[in-house]
Amino acid sequence: MSTASRRPWPSLAGLPRNARSAIITEPLWAVFGVVVLYYAPLYMREVGLSSTEIGLVGSITLAVSFVFQILAAPVTNRLGRKRTTLVWDLVSWSVPMFVWAVSDSFAAFVVAGVLSATGRIVTVSWSLLVIEDVPQSLRARVFGILNLTVALCGLAAPLVGLVMQRYGVEPTMRVYYALGGVGMTVMFLWRNAITQETGTGQAAMLEHRDLHPWQSVTRTLAHVWEGRHAPGLPQVVAFYVLSLFLDQMSVFQILYFREALGFGVGTVSLLPVVTAAVTVLMYGLVLRRITHVPAERALVVTRVLGLLGAGALLLVPAGNVGALLAVVGVLAAAIFLTQTYQNAVLFARLPARGSADLYSGVQLLGLLGSIPAAGVAGVIYHAQPAALFVVIAVLNAALLGLAVVLVRGRPSGQGADS
Repeated sequence: MSTASRRPWPSLAGLPRNARSAIITEPLWAVFGVVVLYYAPLYMREVGLSSTEIGLVGSITLAVSFVFQILAAPVTNRLGRKRTTLVWDLVSWSVPMFVWAVSDSFAAFVVAGVLSATGRIVTVSWSLLVIEDVPQSLRARVFGILNLTVALCGLAAPLVGLVMQRYGVEPTMRVYYALGGVGMTVMFLWRNAITQETGTGQAAMLEHRDLHPWQSVTRTLAHVWEGRHAPGLPQVVAFYVLSLFLDQMSVFQILYFREALGFGVGTVSLLPVVTAAVTVLMYGLVLRRITHVPAERALVVTRVLGLLGAGALLLVPAGNVGALLAVVGVLAAAIFLTQTYQNAVLFARLPARGSADLYSGVQLLGLLGSIPAAGVAGVIYHAQPAALFVVIAVLNAALLGLAVVLVRGRPSGQGADS
């Protein structure tokens, strides 16, 4: 048996510098980011926002995100992956965290949402900074470790929940947002110090440094238009767009558990623990055993789990903690595996030249399709909470259908890890 096969798993050995650095620093973002995103709808409700207003905040944020997504690739190409990630992480996370900490109205949450929308630039630059220098055979592993890290940091949610039970949702979250602003700023500066610009990023900077900003945008749109001919890319984009749409509609899940099914803050705060436990099981017992399975086929199995979880959610009896935890476990498995293999499938179809432009283009289409999701979800939830989750179950069935299409359209000769 080789030394590599005896190495404990997950392992950072063999990963390029940027991937290792991102994984090492990710917990300092995730321990704050996961918790505040999870409790955000509950926090907005406690401050006094209605279901419709909560949905509007989400839709307005996505609409503004669309503008910044257009700029994402040109900015990333001109400034480089590393510098872009530092600057816009500070703008899209550090600053909004402090704004959220003092928000007390719909307008304040909109301002914070607009600031956070600039994060669409980082979505492109950070992803490329982390993954461009990683061999295709290791990319699913990198995404898996990052997703595992994020899930494990969700274990902070029950601790925050205990504090909420004693001091209340609003004061607890205000303090946690402020702490998050400090912690994230430290993390961004640290990660910037230990990463390096990618080879592709350096080439893109040379290509775009003498272009007028509008010429960079034009070139980006040209790459996106040419990318429609890339084998299998349109099908992956369709899957990606619908997946993002579902993510936005699911923002009301925590309110559904709290208000429609009658679970207390203590119970709801335990759900990230279930998510973390299931993620560890998926990563340690499942993911490494299916590395030989093509990513497209893994997505089919994953979306079967997603459909089962979405359907079972509608059957959870009010106040039945065991049923709730079981359903959340199934959904957690589906989300973890989808995120891992969805990105692996997408990056396998992006050519080296213009990768920032095409990845930004995929994000752009996802945003365009998702803009109405939160608003529509808010209206449906206000009228009939259960009806929203019927719609979500139907969309999960459609996502499963797209996964099947990806398997049938999989390019011949593609490796399992691609």
